[in-house]
Amino acid sequence: MKRTMASAMEVTRRANFPLSGPLRLIAIAAATFIILTSSFDIFLVAQIGPNIRFCQIIAPVLILLAALRAARGVRLPLLGAIPVCLWLLFQFAFVPITGFWPKSLGYCFWLLLNIAIVYSFVYLFGDDGPALVWIVRCYAWSFAVIAVCGIIQFCLPLFGLATPLVTEWWIPGRLARVNGFSYEPSYFATYLLIGFVFAGSLRRARTKLMSPGALLSIYWLTLVGILLSSSRMGIVFVIAEIFVAQLTPWLFFLKDLGKLRIVWRHARALAPSFAVIGLLTIAIGAAAKELRDNPATMLMLLNGTGLSDTAAHSVVERESSFEDTLHVFAEHPAIGRSLGGVSFAIGQLHGEDLHSFEASKQFEGMNIFAEVLAASGVIGVVPFVCFLVVLIGRPLKFGNNVPPAYAALMRSLVRSLLFALAILQFNQNILRPYLWMHIAILATVYAAAQRHRLLRILSAGRRPIEKSPTSMPLPDSLLP
Repeated sequence: MKRTMASAMEVTRRANFPLSGPLRLIAIAAATFIILTSSFDIFLVAQIGPNIRFCQIIAPVLILLAALRAARGVRLPLLGAIPVCLWLLFQFAFVPITGFWPKSLGYCFWLLLNIAIVYSFVYLFGDDGPALVWIVRCYAWSFAVIAVCGIIQFCLPLFGLATPLVTEWWIPGRLARVNGFSYEPSYFATYLLIGFVFAGSLRRARTKLMSPGALLSIYWLTLVGILLSSSRMGIVFVIAEIFVAQLTPWLFFLKDLGKLRIVWRHARALAPSFAVIGLLTIAIGAAAKELRDNPATMLMLLNGTGLSDTAAHSVVERESSFEDTLHVFAEHPAIGRSLGGVSFAIGQLHGEDLHSFEASKQFEGMNIFAEVLAASGVIGVVPFVCFLVVLIGRPLKFGNNVPPAYAALMRSLVRSLLFALAILQFNQNILRPYLWMHIAILATVYAAAQRHRLLRILSAGRRPIEKSPTSMPLPDSLLP
């Protein structure tokens, strides 16, 4: 107990060096812009060989401010810092092995930047309750903002207006496959899926962090955005999330039946699942009727899947890229090719000698776990696996020891992270900025929850707690 008290006092003391008012506002503004632009692939991007995104351009501001706090002695828990840094070292170590080292080195610095952003968020907002509330709310609303942009992108050509940034069409110039600011519709759907799961999970947890109306708006806007993207994989994961969300009430109800009793509170909780099943049945029935009456529409929607004798280019491309990625690993199982070297190795499989960033984009790996395996080898992949275990396991376990506000937030972030990792098994790549932005929010909330618990320990021990206007946990008004 004495050791815990001493640890709590030390963390509290070291975290009590807030930024000045103007620097704090700059940090919040920079974080807000990074959050809003983390999905941008084709807008506000500098193409100078590698693509430099706007969120990466302003990231050094955040990193410098975090370094300033670290230099002043601030210490906060960094979730998964040791394994992810070890994994980064493996990527740097394998750079000389690749044939096109500029891309390998560039990917290593991209990974370094992502990690720096994650822990900059922790150092700047992990002990600043009001700022953290703003960051989390901004993060949730950012999905709705991007979804609205996608909806506008879909509506404009229907009225004969010019539509910017559209990369794919069902009917050229008329019916767009929405991609927002992403490379293509599947990337857009992958990004929005995180917000869809996150908002839905927070809404079911009845958190006070955001109003039910706000969460419902985000939920429906992201759902509409995914549907308009017409990404088949995105829609499949949406349906999976809806069904998984209805499992918990059924588990409680079946558990009660196993004890030969009925708890009416648990029985009433089944009503939403019946409503969902009814709505899905109606929607599927209506869609089946429409497709039966208009087979041309069905063939258009199935195009790329290989079903009903349609072209299978989408499925074949993914399968081929996945097989190529595994083949690269099979050729070099012990020593990886580094993240940027996987595309060069795949190019070699096809007889191509790649020496440009643009040419290498045609040979990127598929399935982020296979990509990491090929990049890291069997030894280098161990720190990455440990990082994921820590990233997912610790917040879930720690959620049992903190107030419901923190627990609900961490569980919602972990749940949406799991869905993001699942859908990225069918896409590329592990360095996506929005994935690491999600990790940054999770790590920051975890640090804030750790600090909150240590403050409670000090309070229980009747020791004075050092406070500043910003070095506080989440406001009490948000704790149920």
